[in-house]
Amino acid sequence: MIRRRTLVVAVVVLFVASLGSSANARVSAPTSTAATTISLGTKDFTEEFVLGQLYKQALEHKGIKVNYHENIGSTEVIQAALRSGKINAYPEYVGEIVQTAYHQKTLPKTARAWWQLAKTLLARDGFALSNPTPFFDVDAIAVRKADATKYHLKTLFDLKRLQNSSQRPANFSVGARPEFKNREEGFLGMQHVYGLTKLKFLSLAIGLTYRALDQKKVFAINVFSTDAQLASGKYTVLQDPKLIFGVQNVAVIVKKSVATSQVMGILNKVSAKLTTPAILAMNKATQISKQNPADVARAFLKANGL
Repeated sequence: MIRRRTLVVAVVVLFVASLGSSANARVSAPTSTAATTISLGTKDFTEEFVLGQLYKQALEHKGIKVNYHENIGSTEVIQAALRSGKINAYPEYVGEIVQTAYHQKTLPKTARAWWQLAKTLLARDGFALSNPTPFFDVDAIAVRKADATKYHLKTLFDLKRLQNSSQRPANFSVGARPEFKNREEGFLGMQHVYGLTKLKFLSLAIGLTYRALDQKKVFAINVFSTDAQLASGKYTVLQDPKLIFGVQNVAVIVKKSVATSQVMGILNKVSAKLTTPAILAMNKATQISKQNPADVARAFLKANGL
């Protein structure tokens, strides 16, 4: 165990060092050519920009032409782009495929089963699905650490206890991106499963949520579990015992007409390297250190021989 942990730390240290020394380095020239053109899209937040660049640059390195469409929008928006043919591939979170894209109510018990269900559902509509990443990034609810201590908050059930007490704060609300409001794996699930009927919803752009929480404009916010800001120690992420936010490993959806063995092999090699320490390091580089996602992705790919 000690040896394994040491190896993981060594890999992360090597990668982080490469961000500083190799940010402007270029991946070597493509080693092969292919007629396939991938129209690759991403969703509308920083982690997706990093993922998009990782897959884009790895594909291009192997001679595959990529038309890149960054920042398309939420799951609902980018699914429309995929099904209309504007794009033919994009990285998605497995739980989003199962719950948001296909509205499944009977949910699997393991992460592997979630991925298999997503793959089966997509196959019916003419899409392939790459292997899942080791890391997962789920929606979560965070509060200020001071409030978690003051009100004894550990889980989403504790918010229900607070809403029915005389201690309920005046700003008892959750700030989140607009589409979170009408999702069962979002605000609706918080109401239906946890009984949070007195919790108000405030629509906020993703980039404004932490600021709103810091300024006490809201009591809680929707976060992603791999957000770099969570490493600051200023916030407490509330546990989700009922798993309403699902299982959210990343996999790339690809139209079957372009899902060649070469394409899927490249995507799978990149995905296999995306551990939790790796994605946290890249998120920190982009979200906190304000490095360009393309440079961060390039450094990672070079450090990992991709």
